[in-house]
Amino acid sequence: MSRYLFFSVFILSILSGCSFFSKSSSGNLIVAKVGDKTLLRRELASVLPRGITKPDSINQSTFYIQRWIRQELMLKMAEENLVEEQKDVQRELDEYRTSLIIHRYQQQLISQKLDTVILPGDIRHFYDIHPEKFILVQNIVKAIYLEVPKKEAKVDQLRRWMVASDDKSRMDLEKYSFQYATKFDYFNELWMDFSQIRSRMPVSFSSAGDILRRNSFIESSDETKYYLLAIKDYRLIGDKAPFEFVKDQITNLILNTRKMEFIEELQKNIYQKGKSTNQFKVID
Repeated sequence: MSRYLFFSVFILSILSGCSFFSKSSSGNLIVAKVGDKTLLRRELASVLPRGITKPDSINQSTFYIQRWIRQELMLKMAEENLVEEQKDVQRELDEYRTSLIIHRYQQQLISQKLDTVILPGDIRHFYDIHPEKFILVQNIVKAIYLEVPKKEAKVDQLRRWMVASDDKSRMDLEKYSFQYATKFDYFNELWMDFSQIRSRMPVSFSSAGDILRRNSFIESSDETKYYLLAIKDYRLIGDKAPFEFVKDQITNLILNTRKMEFIEELQKNIYQKGKSTNQFKVID
């Protein structure tokens, strides 16, 4: 009998209908044991979702029991092979408990009292007074990108449509692309990471910065397709990022700054209150 089948038969024998979830004396039935550690039926029942079918109960119970056994065996091995000093984790547990409780309290106060309304003027002001925070680490472009099968490509016409700025050319390009293109990305008003686009094209660049400075149109081909890229605007690594490119990032920065300031003020006020009410004493 396979191990899984053995476990399944065993679990089936202890999952007798709805009484499995009842709080009766049978809840103290031992379902697994490792050394002097035991897993009780009621403990197993407490980790299973309510209302699941018997087959699901069997599968989930089997998985949980096997995981519990492995964990207890590993713990037993660790207990036997570590020195007492290594097994003394009370200080770490106390520090974790302290940090967790403080964090939960701070988050509760933040959700209740923090001003999360960010006006457009707040975002722009933050962008203007913190230019050092918005230096680009990648080249970005506004562009139109097109992939088209060679047999359908009218490269000269496509090039004229892609570099033009009038509505008719844009509509003609969209109509053509809808019918023939295998990929058409129009981000004429949206900044994109240039590396994401260049990775699609079968062409190698010695310097992306030089390519962007010297070219407003890049094209390449392979055996089956033409790849066309019309660059409308660009910013290079080391430039200040355009406002639109970092607007969402600024919103998060403002919220995080407010949270830090809120927590700092909270700590200061609690300290001052504790001092004024003699809740602590520093002993030399």
